[in-house]
Amino acid sequence: MRTIALVGALLAGSVTALGISAIPAQAQSDSEAKIEARVGAWGRNCKTAIASKFGAKTMADVEVSLSASLRASIDAGEMSLADLKTSGLSYNYRVHHVPGKDPEGYCNTDGQGNIQEIVNMHQ
Repeated sequence: MRTIALVGALLAGSVTALGISAIPAQAQSDSEAKIEARVGAWGRNCKTAIASKFGAKTMADVEVSLSASLRASIDAGEMSLADLKTSGLSYNYRVHHVPGKDPEGYCNTDGQGNIQEIVNMHQ
């Protein structure tokens, strides 16, 4: 029993020495939930703006997804809520059933979820 306690103390010391702090599971899940809530809400902001800009017949005609690199950073825990508030998010989009070539590109938001830029890759 004493050996297990000693190993635990050594591991805790090593983690602290490396500058890694243990984040309580509850705090981590709260932060993750807040990040995912912003991803969803800001994605809806982009979807609404894109539908309006390109005259989509229905909201179902607009596909919006978080850019792959941002999704990977969030999933890996490399992006914090503070980072989102500083840099905003970028989404890829595609609009279906629009006369001519279906618009596709990206939509950028600021750290408050406001639309900063909608770029159509076909123009």
